[in-house]
Amino acid sequence: MILHICCNLAGSTVFPQMFEALRDEGLEQIVFVPEKRKRDMGKNQPEGVETLSALTVRRSDAVFFSRKAKRTVPAIEEAVDMSRVNLMHAHTLFTDGSIALALHQKYDIPFIVTLRYSDIEAIWKYEPHLHGMAREILRAAQRVVFLSGAARDKVLGKWLRSRDRALVEPKTAVIPNGIAPEWLDGTARGGCEHPLRVGFAGKMTKRKRPLDALEAVHRATETGMPCVLRAVGEGKLMNDLVAGLHEGDAYLGVAGGMDAMKRFYAGVDVLLVPSSAETFGMVYLEAMSQGVPVLYTRGQGFDGQFDEGKVGYSVVCGDTKQQAQMLQEIVKDYAQRSGRCAELAKGYAWPIIAKKWMELYEMK
Repeated sequence: MILHICCNLAGSTVFPQMFEALRDEGLEQIVFVPEKRKRDMGKNQPEGVETLSALTVRRSDAVFFSRKAKRTVPAIEEAVDMSRVNLMHAHTLFTDGSIALALHQKYDIPFIVTLRYSDIEAIWKYEPHLHGMAREILRAAQRVVFLSGAARDKVLGKWLRSRDRALVEPKTAVIPNGIAPEWLDGTARGGCEHPLRVGFAGKMTKRKRPLDALEAVHRATETGMPCVLRAVGEGKLMNDLVAGLHEGDAYLGVAGGMDAMKRFYAGVDVLLVPSSAETFGMVYLEAMSQGVPVLYTRGQGFDGQFDEGKVGYSVVCGDTKQQAQMLQEIVKDYAQRSGRCAELAKGYAWPIIAKKWMELYEMK
């Protein structure tokens, strides 16, 4: 049996979809959720998968992950028959990984660890005193999984000394997030509109760079290629974005749920989300599934999933001039690229991604 340790279950639809896809593959599994808030208990639980949770994380812990592990290990031992567990999967490096490491040291059960955005772009970057713990977890893990090649290259190139790199690199694998099969009903677009409708979807935050997307659209228009922005999302920069809209641009509010997002993608020709950091970037995959070519950040999660130009282009974060140039480039051979987007997105369906996980679990 596999024990999933997943502190972020309540905040993401990715995890329940993953666990349900693994259920459909016949995997014997149990999910344990170390929770911080009582209101999140029981949230986003996957259907047909035993899921347990306990309030073992406190706000005062902040980045003291050893405290979280010290409280969570006894809670897992009380709830789970550890003699039945032959593999653990920690779904984040720091919170879940520290718990898996403690259990591994006690029971000698192997574990897999997945590195996500918060691990790579937040905790590691701003909490250098945790670097030693991170390296210890990576050394002890049976396998180390990344959502993208770009994330793996960043960790191997910047986190590890040569000795640790030689140990960790052979254990690495890249398995992206999946997409629900219900998304995969998109078809090729025959062409794009004039002016070009450029979509932005995501939180209106500094990391997602919605104001850069707006500026790139205006730059492209000024250089002879008329574009308009169509934006959905909310956040601190929402009012700034609305204040900067030109004639023809539109802020469309918050699009909640798959049907609303499909309607949004139906009304855009290209997606531009020039984030400063992404571990994967589900929004690009969702757009592709609807036949919408994408512009994604160079060197971040989605970069490297496909050859440059196949479904879109990488853009340099912060360089709105270059982003405007790529808007002009992406309309070339638009119908063919749109068709490739819809077709290639099918390779990310959760049943396909779940099989990749099953292969990894069996290899250990």
